[in-house]
Amino acid sequence: MTLPSKTIEGPKFNPKQVEFCRSSVRYTGYGGARSGGKSFVGRWKCVLLCFYYPGITCMIMCRSYPELEANHIRQLKEILKGMAPYNKTEKTFYFPNGSTILLRYAATEDDLLNYQGTEVDILLIDEATQITWEMFVKCKACVRGANQFPKRVYLTFNPGGKGHAWVKRLFIDRKFMPEENPAEYVFIQAKAADNIALMEKDPGYINQLKSLPPKLRKAWLDGSWDIY
Repeated sequence: MTLPSKTIEGPKFNPKQVEFCRSSVRYTGYGGARSGGKSFVGRWKCVLLCFYYPGITCMIMCRSYPELEANHIRQLKEILKGMAPYNKTEKTFYFPNGSTILLRYAATEDDLLNYQGTEVDILLIDEATQITWEMFVKCKACVRGANQFPKRVYLTFNPGGKGHAWVKRLFIDRKFMPEENPAEYVFIQAKAADNIALMEKDPGYINQLKSLPPKLRKAWLDGSWDIY
């Protein structure tokens, strides 16, 4: 891996996050419960790919710009320490080796019209259960290109939301349509207890989840998909 003259401190992944980073299938789902370190590993995966493949294009997509700012842009600035400057107007991090991370948002299907001509190699959809099936189909159509880079879609999600049904069908129930290849889909379940950093800094968080009403507790603590 070629790095710039400056260095960055590498992440400390837990075993589930390592499994996520090693996945090379077309569609990798991660999460299924609250606080499993989803956004953390997703943005780090994009950073590592950008350093490893000079010229690769990654895109991180959330439902709104405030979510991008709160969950990814600020953290990426801290990680990269100016080695990949951020262009606020273009909402893009530019790496010295030609790689880029695009930050985009879409609350509705109409928002996706802005990205019809966008081509990326890697797409990370953060909180995928917050978008509809139609939005997912349009998002993944951006992952294309005649180059040597891998083409992958990473999705993080929890139970619930307007996309609950299609996410559950693909990654939990694994009920595929004829045109879908089961070998291209993998789900890595991560719970709060798998988040080693969180457990060290805030061990009482598990008790907060345990004190929730039964249905929410099953979804957010246990990662149950059958309550909605």
